[in-house]
Amino acid sequence: MKLIDQVKPEVLDALEESKIKYSASYRCIITSLKNANRYTDLTINQLQNLIIFLPSELKPQGDMDWYFGDNILQEKYKL
Repeated sequence: MKLIDQVKPEVLDALEESKIKYSASYRCIITSLKNANRYTDLTINQLQNLIIFLPSELKPQGDMDWYFGDNILQEKYKL
């Protein structure tokens, strides 16, 4: 299962909203989610690109969100 399948639907919806204005960034983020199997497979740069386009309620709220991705993962895929 790919990481894109584990991400909350509201995260994908938020990214979709940025698609029109930032299409290259959107494609880059979606590609990184499709190529990764786990959250920890993402690089720091990929995480930064992802988080910059998220609304404030989906951004990491602490170290644990950054490390485990709890802010973007569906409940059943959290560690």
